[in-house]
Amino acid sequence: MSLTFYQSHEAILNCMSEAVYVTDLDMTIIYANPAAEMLTGYTVGESIGKKCEDIFCEASERCQGVCPPKALHREAETKTKNGEVKNTQISFSPFFEGDQCRGAVIVIKDITEMRRAQEKISRQNSFLKLTIDSLPNPFYVIDVNDYTIQMANKAVRDTALGGLTCYANTHERSEPCDSGDHPCPLDEVKKTKRPCIVEHIHRDNDGALRSYEVHGYPILDEEGNVVQMIEYAVDITDRKYAEAQRESLITELQEALNQVKTLSGLLPICASCKNIRDDDGYWTQIEAYISKYSGAAFSHGLCPDCAKKLYPGVYRGE
Repeated sequence: MSLTFYQSHEAILNCMSEAVYVTDLDMTIIYANPAAEMLTGYTVGESIGKKCEDIFCEASERCQGVCPPKALHREAETKTKNGEVKNTQISFSPFFEGDQCRGAVIVIKDITEMRRAQEKISRQNSFLKLTIDSLPNPFYVIDVNDYTIQMANKAVRDTALGGLTCYANTHERSEPCDSGDHPCPLDEVKKTKRPCIVEHIHRDNDGALRSYEVHGYPILDEEGNVVQMIEYAVDITDRKYAEAQRESLITELQEALNQVKTLSGLLPICASCKNIRDDDGYWTQIEAYISKYSGAAFSHGLCPDCAKKLYPGVYRGE
């Protein structure tokens, strides 16, 4: 057969990073480029004159002549000279000289590393999904343009996906949050490109209203634009209730303390009349002093000893 095809393109074929084989009509190799040797381990001299099935593939019905022309592109495992198996993409195309089919051009691309990378990414994605699903709190990834939920974990209601917006899912609203009671974390993240924390009232999976601390984290593209936001919500209903109870107790104690006045330190008191000298140097009755500085009130009576002393006749029966 004529060698015009690959001879006229040999310089180009030799520079290609993909393995290139040219076969005649009975699939005998008549040309192999240097990349083919690197892929399979067979030298150009070892390949030429061999059937392609002896070098890099297995025989099949597609090897029964290459005409009528039928292009083929598929993935396959290619076994090398030393027994190593590589993942490859094989393109098979008949070629012509004039109107006559002369053979086939087979291009083989090694995708082993790409497959390994894809498998690694797949494992990482599976691990990431498992990690996110293990979180007890609702976790979302939200599109900044239309507020739709792009990803959600198991803690989120089943209705969260399918194009539902964050405000429809958590607030059953038809428009984004914009009030002071429910500041929109996405608007804040878009504005500052920094994480933010806000408090919202959300409906839980049972439809009950609960207090949540909403955390928003920006996802930036290469140009620094916010394209998505990670959001997770922590249920703080019990904490808010405990804080309210604590504040109420503090208020009650403060009110009680406001009703109590205490006396401390040394009080200068007269040893005879028992009057007390105040800070201004004036002597006042002990009842008046204590009432002024403690808020206590006095009621007067007589103890038994004083009653006997002041009213002896009563105690003698007179």
